Amino acid sequence: MSRAWVVYLITILLILSGCGLNATRSIIPVPEPDSTILPLTKGIAATKDSVSIAIVPLPEVKELDGFGILIANESKHWISFEKKDCVLIQGGEARQPMTRSQVATRLGGSYKASMPNELSADIYRWRQGINLMRRRAREMDAIIEDEKISVMGGTKETVYFYFSTQGKTAPMQLIIPGVYNEATGQRTRFSFKFTVEKT
Repeated sequence: MSRAWVVYLITILLILSGCGLNATRSIIPVPEPDSTILPLTKGIAATKDSVSIAIVPLPEVKELDGFGILIANESKHWISFEKKDCVLIQGGEARQPMTRSQVATRLGGSYKASMPNELSADIYRWRQGINLMRRRAREMDAIIEDEKISVMGGTKETVYFYFSTQGKTAPMQLIIPGVYNEATGQRTRFSFKFTVEKT
């Protein structure tokens, strides 16, 4: 076998092994008795204590594990939760959401997150009234900072969480531990499970 042929074979093997290492992953929701799968967006949703949350993995974000989170406050009071309290657990490790500046560093300052267009159809099948809820000017209905997210009663808001990708295929669990009703003092915990598959 000639030296050129050996170099060619080694190059092909390196390329193929590199493709395997950089394979994309699909994050797939796991059905639970108190949740609903959103089939068009491959998301998951649940309602507790007049708060509805829909979570959609963002497949176009390859560098990070990204999730769009729709929060519908069906109560008459403000609700809030601390971003730093939310965690993504995978393979026994807990990761907190990245800050805005960390996300901008990784994805670039011009990156603008958006939910899939099919989300409205998924929400309509699940709880169509949420599509009718208003989302006025952000400074009036929702206060979204790096650490705290607050949503006024009768409105909805979308936020985005990003986690540093480990490239693992172990199952994930995204926990929003304390959605706080600022009038009643009630705290509601949301937890969503996902499997991860290489595609």
